[in-house]
Amino acid sequence: MKLIIVFATVVAGAFAGPLSTGQNGMQEVRQGRIVGGSAVSISSFPWAVSLRSWGAHRCGAAIITPTRILTAAHCTIGGSNTGFEVRAGSTQRESGGQLVASERVINHPRFSLSTIENDICVIWLSSALTLNPAAVAVIPLHDDGFDLRAGTMVTVAGWGALCEYEGCEEAPSLRAVTLPVVSNALCNAHYGGGVTAGMLCAGFADGGRDSCQGDSGGPLSMGNVLVGVVSRGRGCGRPNQPGIYARVAYYRKWIVETI
Repeated sequence: MKLIIVFATVVAGAFAGPLSTGQNGMQEVRQGRIVGGSAVSISSFPWAVSLRSWGAHRCGAAIITPTRILTAAHCTIGGSNTGFEVRAGSTQRESGGQLVASERVINHPRFSLSTIENDICVIWLSSALTLNPAAVAVIPLHDDGFDLRAGTMVTVAGWGALCEYEGCEEAPSLRAVTLPVVSNALCNAHYGGGVTAGMLCAGFADGGRDSCQGDSGGPLSMGNVLVGVVSRGRGCGRPNQPGIYARVAYYRKWIVETI
């Protein structure tokens, strides 16, 4: 899924993503592309943006106001307030749409790089995005405290890797895949613990469909509501290894206070 980011690689363009083992073996924090999904237009996910650094795609993110985006905290560790920009309104991650620089980066104050808990971040933009319902739109946040039943279908979109191995084809165009929610109890059983109330799991028991390297920070949605932020996982699309997302309902109060 995603791998802990080593920022020394950023100068070369994009993440490499070596493993960094945390508690309970929860070592991977995604960084990649959608596995087992299909190509989609930005008009289907107008809230999805490419978070960029040093002129290259770094992570995904979601538009939550015209001047605020939501992403994963592990995507911005080691960066500066003004060291990022977003590309909004384009199906292609390297061209088109609107480019707007960051002004301030606010990671959750209790984000842990070792356990990847509280893996959520609000970025303030230096100027407002021009909203256009066909390509650039704000996505509402899932209501505070609301849960999602196991089996509820949710969709993740991003520009990440198409498989988990080196040499995999990259996805220059936006892709998406729909997955069932997995209960935290079952997710903990698969991972041997470490899945907390602020996390949401989604994936098929037989694997094959997942977010992957480069999708970190991207939106997990239920219809047109943001329910999760791509955070971590073990590999990409492995059987009984669902993706782990920051649960938006759990963090909604902090998000609203921060924007």
